[in-house]
Amino acid sequence: MGEKVEVFGAWFSPFSRRVELALKLKDIEYDYIEEEVYKKKSDLLLKFNPVYKKVPVFVHAGKPIAESIVILQYIEETWKDNPILPQHPYHKALALFWANFLNDKVLPVLIKARRSREGKEREEAGEALRTLEEQLKGKKFFGGETLGFVDIVANFIAYWSPAMEEALDVQILTTELQKLPRLTQWCHHFLQHPIVKQTLPPKTQLLAFFKSQFGTNNLPSK
Repeated sequence: MGEKVEVFGAWFSPFSRRVELALKLKDIEYDYIEEEVYKKKSDLLLKFNPVYKKVPVFVHAGKPIAESIVILQYIEETWKDNPILPQHPYHKALALFWANFLNDKVLPVLIKARRSREGKEREEAGEALRTLEEQLKGKKFFGGETLGFVDIVANFIAYWSPAMEEALDVQILTTELQKLPRLTQWCHHFLQHPIVKQTLPPKTQLLAFFKSQFGTNNLPSK
């Protein structure tokens, strides 16, 4: 695949960092374009993602794709080396199920719990995290011994959500993790992965950004 690869992202976004992590795991060269999504979005971003108008946007041979999970699937199907999804159709379907569970269930309930800080929302977040804990029985990563698709999507659990909670002086995820040894260990393994380390924004910079930007406990684009 000799065509040009571009990633339009934001340094603080776990969603655009997912795309970069997948590309690095597959050893794919790409050009990165930083977007000022909270100031003025570029004309190219608006052209390439006119529906959601947000990052990440992945451009391959001039053709744009939006939404991080969709982009990850495209990368996996286009570059076959160093797969991040299981090869068996059933196991691949399971991985996509858990990736969507993370995006559509876990992330929203964590945001909701941070906003309300009430018992019902905290319990809902705890239940979702306990479900993830069960998926890690006997495994280092969600897919087994090597970091893969579901781990990439779960990046916010290991790094961004704890940073957001620290910045906003809230403890939802951090409190729940004390009861979830497998998920805690997964966070450790994820953050210690040498390629993951290349995609993490500096902690102090991220904390300062969250403190300055989020009066409400929200996370940018997905």
